[in-house]
Amino acid sequence: MTVRGTQPGALPTEPSSPLLGAAFAALAVSDFASAAKALEDAVSAEPDLAQAHEMLGGLSLGVLDDYPQARRHLEISYRLYRETDNLAAAARAAIELAQVESASGNAPGARGWLSRASRLIDEIGPCVEEGYYRIAMMGCEVPDVTKLEASASRALEVARTFRDTNLEIRALADSGLALISLGRTADGLSRLDEALTAVVAGEVRDFVTCGFTCCAVVSACALLGDIERLTRLIESLKRVASDRFSGFQPPILTSHCHQTYGSMLSEAGRWQEAEVELRRAVEVSLNAGHRSAAMAGLAELRIHQSRTAEAAVLLRGWEDRLETAQAQARLHDARDELDLAVSVLRWALREQETNLVASASLWAHLVEVECRRNVDAADEAASRLESIADSLSSPGIRALARLSRGRVQTARGEDAVPTLQRALRELGDGERPRLRAEIHVALAEAERSRDVAAATTQARAGLAIYERLGARRDVDRVSALLRSLGVNVRAGADASGRRGLDMLSRREREVVPLLAEGLSNAEIAKRLFVTPKTIEHHVTNILGRLGLRTRSEVAAWVHRTAGES
Repeated sequence: MTVRGTQPGALPTEPSSPLLGAAFAALAVSDFASAAKALEDAVSAEPDLAQAHEMLGGLSLGVLDDYPQARRHLEISYRLYRETDNLAAAARAAIELAQVESASGNAPGARGWLSRASRLIDEIGPCVEEGYYRIAMMGCEVPDVTKLEASASRALEVARTFRDTNLEIRALADSGLALISLGRTADGLSRLDEALTAVVAGEVRDFVTCGFTCCAVVSACALLGDIERLTRLIESLKRVASDRFSGFQPPILTSHCHQTYGSMLSEAGRWQEAEVELRRAVEVSLNAGHRSAAMAGLAELRIHQSRTAEAAVLLRGWEDRLETAQAQARLHDARDELDLAVSVLRWALREQETNLVASASLWAHLVEVECRRNVDAADEAASRLESIADSLSSPGIRALARLSRGRVQTARGEDAVPTLQRALRELGDGERPRLRAEIHVALAEAERSRDVAAATTQARAGLAIYERLGARRDVDRVSALLRSLGVNVRAGADASGRRGLDMLSRREREVVPLLAEGLSNAEIAKRLFVTPKTIEHHVTNILGRLGLRTRSEVAAWVHRTAGES
């Protein structure tokens, strides 16, 4: 007989024993600490109470972030359900155990438990558990988006057959992410919007469904480069998390959310905010994939700031993780290790062949590197990127493709100016400032042999953007280009005078002269009537914004600026 309880990771709707009454009451008001205590009391009183073990395992996995405890209780529940021939419940436990192993970085263990779940589902016949088996892993962690789309579509069929709202919402979210990755943006956004509406409106209160759905939407926003949409989403999710999961860090705002948002803020040039989000992602990461992605995001930020030694430290030990491939390639590029950069990029492209959107930036970087190494290979990569851009409705990716084609044309000695001008027109005002700066610099390179004035204008436009971003490495590169055009560029222009101060908040501008006096954090805090911890935060931000490393460098910068004014 098939006994159907609830979805993997979710909370049962009916207690199987009076001992579970207190736990159900606590969960009804999202009092997870009391629920966990009540469940622990229940398993102490009745060690063979399978539902208590299953619930405590799901709670430990989804909210308490205690993977060893989740594994222990779910293994017990799996054994008890098998002993009582409750195959559906055993399949649920096996799916949750696969999620535990995946979150712990044990891929073979995850595959093993999914195989057990599959065998049980085959034995049961048609059941809702098949739907949860199909989308057991978070959509953002499935590398083959074609398989993700097929699995999510099947899960959606199962959900509607068994009228399971939680499964339907999760399947809609994963399907939407897969469709966007495959270039079917309008269809994908429609499904994601439907799923997210159900979460934000409170139609779905299960924490696993909320978390998996939000993960898919965050990933989709990142693929589309839609930072405004993602910013609004993050604020909505924070409100939902605060309302429903007070006092906990549930999967509705995981390290993946912080890492993805931080990486997008970095791309938008909002580096101070990016630093906060990426550091938060590292702090709350509980598995190798999420932690390595967060470290890669911080490493790319350091490379932009010309702090390559720090980037290398951040990436050390993560060289086998696909999540770090882009950052590894950037580091090799910054060190002029072109063969290594190409090798890493081609590895990452093989692994993400079906994910058109995610692969676009990899192809663009490959073009950039190959233009300095093998222009025929750069041409082939640019053609591949153009075919991807033609299949997507993304202005950012179209601009990236035109930039790449323009770079190849310049490398071949052809007229790239019309192509690069079209690339600029693809971007709306204020969108993707780093990409806009790159296009300006590419235009300068294309113009330099025929119109020095036009080249200077474009290079200065790119330099202005990089200076505002505090991108020291790029500022140095464009300054060298301007000097080659005969333009006198002051050294350290990225952190000088009024422009440097404009990067700081009002309070940070108050802290700078006190730092220059040699005051300690405690002394500055006393003068400004704040805590030393607040000053420590301000000092960190000042160093990052000005591209400096020590307090003494801030003092030197202040004295130099005073001499220039």
